[in-house]
Amino acid sequence: MKNIKRIAAGVLAAAAVLVPSTARADTPYAQASAKVEADGSVSHSKHITDAWHPSKGTYCLAVDDHVDLDGEVAVHVTPVGLYHTPRSLSVEVGGHPCGWGHGSTITVYSTTTYRGPADTAFYLTVS
Repeated sequence: MKNIKRIAAGVLAAAAVLVPSTARADTPYAQASAKVEADGSVSHSKHITDAWHPSKGTYCLAVDDHVDLDGEVAVHVTPVGLYHTPRSLSVEVGGHPCGWGHGSTITVYSTTTYRGPADTAFYLTVS
């Protein structure tokens, strides 16, 4: 029993030493973020002014003036939940369904592995 306590104490001490260097690691600054439900509603967001779901598998998100989509920007989407078929998500700034060429909207397309549109909940981050 004493050995287990010593090992646990050693692991905790090692973790305490490693945590400060990890905490100082640079992370990208998120200009905007949102959790979008499969029906197109937004449950949590930052700098997202509007969201709509024009068709199956297509989502539109409007960003406010704090977000610069004109420069070098990374837009990342991650599916949320379990589905019978895997989902693939792609992103387009100002896509056709959301007002083609409009610089303050982001279009997210969700498809199954067979390329059919599919409604999917996802996280969106703009950095």
